Amino acid sequence: MPRLSLLLALLCAGLAGCGGMNRAVGVLPNTLDDLARRTEPMRPGQQPGDEALAATR
Repeated sequence: MPRLSLLLALLCAGLAGCGGMNRAVGVLPNTLDDLARRTEPMRPGQQPGDEALAATR
């Protein structure tokens, strides 16, 4: 178990050092920004209870 933890820590340190984590943190939010807009045509129409859910937000 300690070897696995050390291996994971080294992997994360390597990604952080080479900029891989920085790229992932910058790209993921940009990808998800317009997810709702792009998937809207694929979603079904209004369902019972949708108005109540929207009112609680």
